[in-house]
Amino acid sequence: MRPPPAQPGHLVLSNFNYDRAHVEALVTPYPDCEPREGTASSNFQLPLNGTWVADTPAGSDVCWRRELPADTANDRPHAPRWTGWNRAFLSSGRIVDSQL
Repeated sequence: MRPPPAQPGHLVLSNFNYDRAHVEALVTPYPDCEPREGTASSNFQLPLNGTWVADTPAGSDVCWRRELPADTANDRPHAPRWTGWNRAFLSSGRIVDSQL
């Protein structure tokens, strides 16, 4: 017997902690969260108590990270700072609810 075919996944990402969160998300079939040609990515603002929903193709996961607040004590502009990547393992057709 063969295993059942992979099913699409579904992620609901919620923000219950930050006034407004700048989020980068990546839908990927690869084992890491590195952007590659052919992977779908999104940058969006997620307000407090807001949600973002991603329906993924079979065999794909979703990685996301949040931009950290700017250092207000330093007047010099700097490149954005990000949290590490988080990953929702959806490739087997799971439905996942997660929080920033």
